[in-house]
Amino acid sequence: MTTENSAQQAGSPTAPPAHAKYLVLAGAVIVQLLLGTIYGYSIFWEPLSSEVFPEIVTEAQVAGVEASRIESGAVRVVADDAAAAVERSAREGYLKYAFSICVLSFAVVMVFAGRIQDLKGPRFPTFIGAALMGGGFIVAGLLNSPIVFFIAHALFAGMLTLVVLMGYHALFGHLDPEKRVMARYAPQAILVTMIVGAVVLGNQYVGQMGEFDRLFLLWGTVGFLAGAGVGFAYVSPIAALVKWFPNHKGLVSGVAVAGFGLGALLFSQRWGALGFISEFGIASFFVVHGLVCLVGISIGGLLLRNPPGHEPGCVATDNSAWKSTLRQPAFWVLWAMYFSASVAGLGVIGIVKVFAGEQLVGAATAAGEVMTEEAVRALMLDGAKAVGVLALFNALGRVVWGFVSDRIGRTPTFIVMFLLQAVTMFSLGAMQTELGLVVAASLVGFNYGGAFSLFPTATADMFGARNLGANYGWLFTSYGIAGVVGIAAGNAARSMTGSYAAAFAMAGCLCLVSAALAIVLKRLSDKPGAAAPPDA
Repeated sequence: MTTENSAQQAGSPTAPPAHAKYLVLAGAVIVQLLLGTIYGYSIFWEPLSSEVFPEIVTEAQVAGVEASRIESGAVRVVADDAAAAVERSAREGYLKYAFSICVLSFAVVMVFAGRIQDLKGPRFPTFIGAALMGGGFIVAGLLNSPIVFFIAHALFAGMLTLVVLMGYHALFGHLDPEKRVMARYAPQAILVTMIVGAVVLGNQYVGQMGEFDRLFLLWGTVGFLAGAGVGFAYVSPIAALVKWFPNHKGLVSGVAVAGFGLGALLFSQRWGALGFISEFGIASFFVVHGLVCLVGISIGGLLLRNPPGHEPGCVATDNSAWKSTLRQPAFWVLWAMYFSASVAGLGVIGIVKVFAGEQLVGAATAAGEVMTEEAVRALMLDGAKAVGVLALFNALGRVVWGFVSDRIGRTPTFIVMFLLQAVTMFSLGAMQTELGLVVAASLVGFNYGGAFSLFPTATADMFGARNLGANYGWLFTSYGIAGVVGIAAGNAARSMTGSYAAAFAMAGCLCLVSAALAIVLKRLSDKPGAAAPPDA
């Protein structure tokens, strides 16, 4: 139990200072602002490509390249410009999976982090999140240091050994070691085998695989570790706020998670991370950003605490524990709706910079303009504007939809939001002007942002606020799966059709289904003995 909760339980609860809840709100915004920078991942792919992969040259250009660079693997020779374009597209696809891994890790870890938040209070999991996210980016910034590969390999081997030993214990832990020799010595044998295997593989492969080493390191750091950090820190501010502001759950949740939507602005502007990367490089940025996350999220976490009467250990009979929540059909309807909202949003966020730039280049080429390398680069840079606009409206949507849902109810708000997002997704693939792309990106972000204020407040409405951490953690698994599905669908559509339009259309259909599911959810909630209706 954390210090703030122990102090509160020492005596009868006293009324907190009038400004206490606003300090919690400020801490929540700080934490969410830094966590939300993961939404700016789409600006990483271009600078990372040159950092991770060898230079691409065509057979026509190979005469001007030193033979030693080709032999060392620093240069990759392809047939022509078309083959070079295919190779660049494949590289971007590999890098994009860092975002998918981040989202999946975010969602899976939140299941455990939510339960820890319910038991320990909001500060403890927030500090863990700060360490994981900050550490992930710092290690990623050292991706060209050989020692980092060996340390990462050792940590991975240690985790794998732990999993194997846990599996052995689960299967054979009931055997009496005094009677069975294998039961006594098998753990030592497993440990020795894993150590020998890790050393052999480390000497032979780690640090010797060039681009694959760096790619796996990125997946494990800005992917897995950063995602786990977000998962630990994300739910605590929301869970605390709905307890401090019970009559305005939608609005305050929206204000807090608006910071998450605004985080990507730090990446998409020339005065922000994009300018820093251009001047100092992606590796330096990762180190600096990791330090900022470590310090900033910790400071925000210090401002978080539960109100009197909501300390861990207090009994509340009107709240649903997570095991009971998972048995209710309404939960799974809500899960399916969250999945649809996340597929639509994440499928665009992960590729918005590249997609917008390619749409502008395609429109210019179709109009007969001569596309020099400088012209293409300028149009691709213009595409980055969509990242900032999407992030801005993502933040705005969280506040607006949360405010609206407090006034008209969750169900009507769900229906309107999903219908508007469906129309936007069906139209997105046809946008080829800068204005059209900016408007479409703003609507995608606006509607997608609403999900992050509506779903946690609907969860609190239906299953209670005391166990919101665990209940919302389980609901959030839909977001993690959607992150993988959304990026994979976009890559598949791009490979098979040359555009992302098919993936956008699929997301639009899912949004239409979810608008209908909102009505089903209301009817399930209104049944006698069911959870409270989402617009109660």
